[in-house]
Amino acid sequence: MKRATNYTYIILLGLGVVPLSSTLASEISPLPATPNVLFIAVDDLRTSLGCYGDTLVKSPNIDRLAQQSRRFTRAYCHQAVCGPSRNSILTGRLPDNTRVWHNRNLFRDTLPDLVTLPEYFKNHGYHAKSLGKVFSGRDREEEQDPQSWSVPPLLKGPGWSNYALPENQGHSGKGVAAEMADVPDEGYSDGKLAALAVETLKDLAKREQPFFLAVGFFKPHLPFCAPKKYWDLYDPAQFELSSSTTRTLGAPDIAYHEHRELGGYKDVPKDEKFGADKTRHLRHGYYACVSYADTQVGKLLDALERFGLEDNTIVVFWGDHGYALGEGDRWCKSTNFEMDTRTPLMLRFPGMPQAGVATEALIEYVDLYPTIVELAGLPAAADLDGTSLVPILNDPRREARPFVLSQFARPFDPTPPEVMGYSVRTRAHRYTRWVRWPSRDLLAEEFYDYTASRSAVRQDGIFVERENVILDPAYGKLREQLSAMLDQTLETRTNIEELKQRKRESR
Repeated sequence: MKRATNYTYIILLGLGVVPLSSTLASEISPLPATPNVLFIAVDDLRTSLGCYGDTLVKSPNIDRLAQQSRRFTRAYCHQAVCGPSRNSILTGRLPDNTRVWHNRNLFRDTLPDLVTLPEYFKNHGYHAKSLGKVFSGRDREEEQDPQSWSVPPLLKGPGWSNYALPENQGHSGKGVAAEMADVPDEGYSDGKLAALAVETLKDLAKREQPFFLAVGFFKPHLPFCAPKKYWDLYDPAQFELSSSTTRTLGAPDIAYHEHRELGGYKDVPKDEKFGADKTRHLRHGYYACVSYADTQVGKLLDALERFGLEDNTIVVFWGDHGYALGEGDRWCKSTNFEMDTRTPLMLRFPGMPQAGVATEALIEYVDLYPTIVELAGLPAAADLDGTSLVPILNDPRREARPFVLSQFARPFDPTPPEVMGYSVRTRAHRYTRWVRWPSRDLLAEEFYDYTASRSAVRQDGIFVERENVILDPAYGKLREQLSAMLDQTLETRTNIEELKQRKRESR
């Protein structure tokens, strides 16, 4: 199969990038004819990693991967919650086009014949296998999309548990929000998952058939449970919230999520209002879980080398969305703010030029599907909403698109939304528009300037919005430009039948 490697990109307002024939400054060396793919997902992982500038976290294995990869510093998910974000990656379609706006929405209800990313590889001769949380964390067969895989996907094996301490086991519903137990890695699910994934890689190495192996780690998702040795890596006093603990001035109420993911745990108030000691404990637990997940990722990377797979395997590492740990008076995700929508993303492949050099190119998660397909040398897939990032893998100085698109539905419910918040992020600004659904009649707007401390401040290496400056006349022209960008991208990239019908009726 012939793989295209020569491109030049021009940016079109609201349309991202368009490939034309030219020659890049450097070219990717030919990959093996059928490279394997190791597709690593980490649940609820924000950019709290050493390689992203977090000075507190202990993440040596992911940092090692970053030194061998193209690390994307400006990667953004399309909707900051597990199911919709993962579906956008695995289908290569925007949430509005799959109608996956909730963890319980199924893309096959809208697009029954859609070919997912792993299914595409399966259809081209790969052995596609899923271990852990890849599509969904819910143990319903249809939510794991069995047709995407060569063998039945495995969400959890026997004895895989959130809790290790006897007093926290055997309850119905959510238990405590965090647990520290003096157990080995295999005392919790991710340790068992890593061990199974290593054995799977050992088996796959013996086969002649190439593989697409997806491994989805559960941590640092709530509950924040990890072996004691990972808690011991940190001093609890380090986890004070230093600043930006209040709500964003002038932000509309609808910008904030109404459900209480953290407040559902039995030791957390329903309104998620608690003191400094609890805040420190929960932040400590999150970081312990990041370090725990980091070790499990390291086991997979070591296994690639040990089984002779490293020189024939594309590694894709991603978190499904960002996460708030009390910053901006918020916990968890489910907003269009920077802390929720920005994600860690790395790609590594044999013969990578300028390995370890990061890129500041703005990219969306729908870009991953066409990227991995092209990188593996497979024919281009049709009807995708993203753009291949191969030119950026080739040259980290290149741009992808002038802005990225995120959104969130209100209420957060499996039924069609009543309100949708659309957000476009450029290098320096964010414009968010809240509209009625599906008419898109305006309800509220937000505008944030990430170059001005009045509007946003950096905390833990991530921006926290301080003030909505939508009414400041100094931003009037820029707001109009970003609003036009949003209008154009929604018009050209989304396919909402209700809107089309409304337009036809108005003519």
